[in-house]
Amino acid sequence: MAEDFGQRLPYLLRRVNQALSQRLDEDLHEFSLTQSQLSALAQLDTEHPAALSGATLSTRSGVTPQSMSTAIAGLLRRGLVTRTPHPQHGRVLECRITPAGTELLAQVQRATRENGRYEAGLNHMQQEDLRVLLTHMMRSLGLYLPSPDAPASRDVAVKKPVLDGP
Repeated sequence: MAEDFGQRLPYLLRRVNQALSQRLDEDLHEFSLTQSQLSALAQLDTEHPAALSGATLSTRSGVTPQSMSTAIAGLLRRGLVTRTPHPQHGRVLECRITPAGTELLAQVQRATRENGRYEAGLNHMQQEDLRVLLTHMMRSLGLYLPSPDAPASRDVAVKKPVLDGP
């Protein structure tokens, strides 16, 4: 008999991602932001005062360079980021978050943390356990994760997963 499709991890993760993504889109509407723009602001805030290229932002955000270019253009129009030529590579444009971008990011983070719509019925311990497992999966898949020492991630403790038994 074939494996139960509804119990496969890719299916379960995709369904949860879709539901949380829809909720995030609804919440971001209030701030006139897209998920790509939010991701860019969060990445730039993590790196602040350093800058990141649009290519790096697109890779870290999991979107196409064209989508990130559109996202950055919207952030530029609103004064939430700046973009300047790289000192050594003139064709590369670097983005930095502005104080207005930092403030808007903080507002979004407060609003999404306060409404409880992203906990999906998990208590604090379950959320921590899931965070550890997802972090391990991301590392195993070679996905970018900010360093635990990065300024924006200091207030979120990332536990190291225990992979071996005692």
